[in-house]
Amino acid sequence: MQTFFGASGPLAAVLAGFEPRPQQGELAAAIADALEAGEHLLAEAGTGTGKSLAYLVPALLSGQRVVVATATKALQDQLLTKDVPAAARALGRDVRCAVLKGRQNYLCRKSLHGLELLGGSGPALFRTEADAGEYERLREWVEATQTGDRAELAFEPSASLWADLAVGADRCQGKRCPLVSSCYSEAARERAGEAELVIVNHALYFADLALRCRSDGTGVLPDHDAVIFDEAHRLEEAASAWFGGRVSVARLRQLARDIERSCREEGKVPPARPLAALDRMGSSFIAALEPAGGRTRLRAPALDPFLDQAFALGEALEELAQALAGGGEEAEGLRRRALDTADDLDACLVVDDPERVSWAEAGAVAWAPVEVSDLLRDELWDRPVTSVLVSATLDERFARARLGLESPRSLVAASPFEFREQALVYVPARLPEPRAPGYAERLADEVTALCRLSQGRALVLTSSYRALDSLVELVGPRLPYTVLCQGDAPRERLLERFRDEVDSVLFATSTFWQGIDVQGESLSLLVIDKLPFSAPGDPLVEARCEGIARRGGDWFGEYALPSAILQLRQGFGRLIRSHSDEGVVAILDSRLRTKGYGRRFLDALPPCPVVSELDEVAVFYGSDVRASA
Repeated sequence: MQTFFGASGPLAAVLAGFEPRPQQGELAAAIADALEAGEHLLAEAGTGTGKSLAYLVPALLSGQRVVVATATKALQDQLLTKDVPAAARALGRDVRCAVLKGRQNYLCRKSLHGLELLGGSGPALFRTEADAGEYERLREWVEATQTGDRAELAFEPSASLWADLAVGADRCQGKRCPLVSSCYSEAARERAGEAELVIVNHALYFADLALRCRSDGTGVLPDHDAVIFDEAHRLEEAASAWFGGRVSVARLRQLARDIERSCREEGKVPPARPLAALDRMGSSFIAALEPAGGRTRLRAPALDPFLDQAFALGEALEELAQALAGGGEEAEGLRRRALDTADDLDACLVVDDPERVSWAEAGAVAWAPVEVSDLLRDELWDRPVTSVLVSATLDERFARARLGLESPRSLVAASPFEFREQALVYVPARLPEPRAPGYAERLADEVTALCRLSQGRALVLTSSYRALDSLVELVGPRLPYTVLCQGDAPRERLLERFRDEVDSVLFATSTFWQGIDVQGESLSLLVIDKLPFSAPGDPLVEARCEGIARRGGDWFGEYALPSAILQLRQGFGRLIRSHSDEGVVAILDSRLRTKGYGRRFLDALPPCPVVSELDEVAVFYGSDVRASA
């Protein structure tokens, strides 16, 4: 592997500007050894290691069928369009590679037939006039597409329209469908079955795992020898989602709509009474628990007044299941969906089980296991499939504890970047703590001053949408630069503008903490408003902390602090993306200096100078600090 990735190796011969990195060869060798030995591997590969090629090359040389699972669509696109072709050229052969997505990403011919959207005998059936208008924009694509993949669309169709057009993960008949020979989803699965490398996302991998657990072992993915989880720091959240469940108003209405459509196609009368009860009880029960924002944990005292509505909703689902019994294959699939929804509803109502947690959120109630370590050990790590977990931020001890991965191989490949020369960390000496009076105004002053020193070219990451809105309101009008804000446009469009408009300032939160790759001058300042501790009132976080405390552990030291450190490292990693990048990371949280755990955060960051005065930031940029006033 070191030879392959060396200065005179095959990659150097096919990649213009290739820079040999010993860490890349080291990571590739460790992955090759793990695949050959059939042993799981935890690998932290610092920013700039070139981890994608470091796992693609040994995977393709192994002779095994390998699934690569990522957390983001951006990384999937990078693998398919850039990294896999580069690996193929270096190997000197074609690579049989397929991207497989969840069924809901593909156009469904049976749904089209049922809605009479392709020139049937009756009028098209849409939920709204807006959906009918949107379909007219889609018609040319519908008639011409070879893949049925919604990613081909130039615009994002409404959720309600796409729900009517898509395959639907929970209503697909698979090979029993009368239109299976022309099914886009089944064609994608067949291509995956013939590939040596299959690219999916975490959600689909866990959906496959959950399906294998609940059935005869058959899943949506082809059988494979190994799985490589890239962006592996996000595995726990993906596993929690797929081993849990969710009952939403949208899910209930889609079920009702599919039942009505199926009955219409079969010439039967829909079961009107339970369908009406489903809509009425579902909407009222979920609306009664819906919080003003975020997620609220369901507990017995607050839930008790609404149990009658929940039971009535459950009865409506049971009655629908009975009405569908004996009605053929499609009706049987709908019957199972009704019963699965009833099971998830029952699970949401269990609020006294320490091993699971339930909550209400916008338009839905949901539940999840508090811990996934045992589930993953039983259903994933103990399978005869080699797992390689790779991330730029992967604390081995923390990952093993949270994911239940016992005695894996491990590797830490340091970043090849020279952070001492390329980056500066700024932690203000005098700033109130985040909960202190006047903090928001002082924070806005600091952000404004920093963005003026850097002449824009800044990404400002906040810890919440509330903080995002506050900073944009307080800082935006004071900046003589283009101000971009998450939510104003799709993520990729915002990033495109941010790259092109070099002196712009992008304010963002949530998903912008990770998976963002902006090289060059456009990102010369990264501002982090405060240490990214998870909201203590988040139901899942709260339940995990309670579980650790029940076992006699330290919930802060074992979970809250390591999670925040990993998140901060992810945010930090947005700044330096190449050997030529330079910039400042400003962490505007005085707890780094006043709290004992502050040192843990700083020690976890790449080694670079830490300063406390704006004058020192000005020197780094070659600016005059008076310009920031």
